[in-house]
Formats: sequence, C-alpha cells, structure tokens
Amino acid sequence: MPHYGGPLPLLRVFDPAVPGFGESVTLASESATDAWWYRSSTGEDLAPHTDPVRAAERITRILTPYVAAALAARARRPVRDGTALPIPPPGPGAPDTDTIAYLHARFGVLCWWGTHTKEWWALIPCAAQWRLVNAPASETLAQAILDVHAHS
Repeated sequence: MPHYGGPLPLLRVFDPAVPGFGESVTLASESATDAWWYRSSTGEDLAPHTDPVRAAERITRILTPYVAAALAARARRPVRDGTALPIPPPGPGAPDTDTIAYLHARFGVLCWWGTHTKEWWALIPCAAQWRLVNAPASETLAQAILDVHAHS
C-alpha cells in the first residue's frame, strides 16, 4: 500500500453565496484495494480519484438543499428599513440556487434540479406521507406543488 507522508489532500467545497457552509473533501486510499477515492467529511466515498466529475456531482447533490435553505432564510431576512430582501424569481439563465431558494421560501418544500433527469423535483410534506413531484420547468413545478397542496 502506498504511504502518504503528510496530511491527506483536502479540498474545501462551498457556494460563494454562503461561504460559511460547505464540505471538506479528502483524497483517501482504500486499504483493501489500494484505490484512491474522493471522500466526504462524513466518510462517504464519493467517487474514485479517476472520476472527479462524479465526485463534484455527488457533493452538489449533498450541499444543494442546505445552500438553498440558507439562501431562502437570507432572502426573508429584513433589511434596515424593515422591508424584506427580494426573492429572485425563477427563470432561464438564473442560477439553480436562486430558483431553489425561491421555491423553498414560497412553498416550504425541499426542491432541486435533477442533473441527470434534466427536470425540477420537489419533496412535499403532506398529512400522511411525503409526495415527490417533478416538472420540466420551475414554473410547472410550482403548479405541481400547488396541485398537491390542493388535494392533500
């Protein structure tokens, strides 16, 4: 097994809009196979060292709900004159985090952009169970969320 003489390489991953929150990713060796893996701070193996794109996708999946919630909370925080900060509307070209924060603030649901499905998704708490809905655009996802609320 190769020996790494110093601390493991470490990468701090964060969204510049929420720099105080992020994830620390290390490059760690699997003792059984001598393979190197990107590993989250919780010990989850994200991807082999040969697949940094997959590791980045998994970190994005892990961090997006938390970053969106932080941005949504910030968007509702009043400014000095007592008015609320504006919430950016969803739209083409808007960063996913802005749209996620908007949907979370408006509906109180966990939502995300599916990088593989190329659709918007929302997890909606209902009285007896959770509902999962998806839509090709954020506006149609908003309507799907309203429909679930109307029927629960």
